[in-house]
Amino acid sequence: MGNVLLVEDNPNAVKKIVQYINKISSESAVVSFAEAGAALQYAKDNEVSLFILDIQLEDYKGTSLAKQLRQLPEYKYTPIIFETALAGEELSAYRDVKCYSFLVKPFDEEEFAAAFRDAMGLSSQMNQRARTIQVEQKQFILEYTVSDIAYVESFGKRLAVHINHRISGVKEDMISGYTLAGMLTLLDDPEFVQCHKSYIVNKRHIEKIDKPGRQIFLKGFAEPIPVGNKYQSALWGSL
Repeated sequence: MGNVLLVEDNPNAVKKIVQYINKISSESAVVSFAEAGAALQYAKDNEVSLFILDIQLEDYKGTSLAKQLRQLPEYKYTPIIFETALAGEELSAYRDVKCYSFLVKPFDEEEFAAAFRDAMGLSSQMNQRARTIQVEQKQFILEYTVSDIAYVESFGKRLAVHINHRISGVKEDMISGYTLAGMLTLLDDPEFVQCHKSYIVNKRHIEKIDKPGRQIFLKGFAEPIPVGNKYQSALWGSL
């Protein structure tokens, strides 16, 4: 069922929610934090299948944490359940963060179980739909999760596929027999755009853009990616 990240600063509420989850699924690992900042760092370093966020936290609001999580490509659609005693926050949460469900304190075990089961079911379906591509290389086949590919770089008749996975980190594979145009066709994903005669980038991984300098910076990579004059209008217009 994957990791459940619970962000709640009330110890009694944490204990109750963990008990509820353990009754529903012994396979779900629950990790809890009282502060949003520590929870955000954990999410960056680990895979999380479901977030349960209290809106009123010790350091800053759970809705602010959720917005930060939504800015991370891997959590753009991950289910979020908010819990709070302030029912008036509900509309803002749904509109601004697109949370999956909302629990108003005090909630009972039946209410929690219904929201939890539905959210974990959605998370499971999303994980199963993570699209992959296969690249044939002589006597073996390389398989990549499309969303993990940060950019592809051309070196004549060879391509460098640069991967940034939130757990295993950054790596590079050299492949042959493919052109940038052929790789774009294989990827078949509107998030991938050609930004230079030698580069394809995944917009999900863009961290910063420098229009005057005609370059972009990707998360996890120190070196900037150049933006060619021929491609800049289309790229800036798509961001």
